[in-house]
Amino acid sequence: MDALNKEVSRGRAQAIGCSNFTGAQLRKALSLSAEKGYARFEIVENIYNLARPEEEQDSMLLCNEEEVSFLAYSPLGAGFLAGKYTNDRGLLPDRSRFHVIPGHCDVYFSERNFRVVEQLRAKATSMGESMVYLAASWVLANQSVSSTLFGARSTAHIDNALRSYTEGIPADLRAEMAAWD
Repeated sequence: MDALNKEVSRGRAQAIGCSNFTGAQLRKALSLSAEKGYARFEIVENIYNLARPEEEQDSMLLCNEEEVSFLAYSPLGAGFLAGKYTNDRGLLPDRSRFHVIPGHCDVYFSERNFRVVEQLRAKATSMGESMVYLAASWVLANQSVSSTLFGARSTAHIDNALRSYTEGIPADLRAEMAAWD
């Protein structure tokens, strides 16, 4: 914290933030900043999506309370919410994020998450919409999310992110999706 504070004091950084901090870690950092008169974290960048919504009950609550911006990353779960994976780790599509970084399987492959993917698939089909659009829109519709980091491999991915931002989903659909388990 001292080193980060020095960067702000020297004018080499306008603000500081953290990534993958729990609410408890963020609270400790904010407390230390207040105690020592340091620049405080102004932004937290954590994973947040339909398959990993737990931030709603952890750091996101503290961010709201302390007016710290919450940046969501991996809104599509590294492609997991696109519905292209099965629970058979031997069938990972070549060059997919899960194939290149098999550790993603440990983060996403659970019975609960595969149920969420199937509910997402059913909802997308019934609406004539893409799973990716619904999953991205769900993240963007959360008022506690200040910004979202999308990884795009094509202009179509950017188009989907922009459409999710501009069109979004209604509150009742977001609530329905949040209740999936």
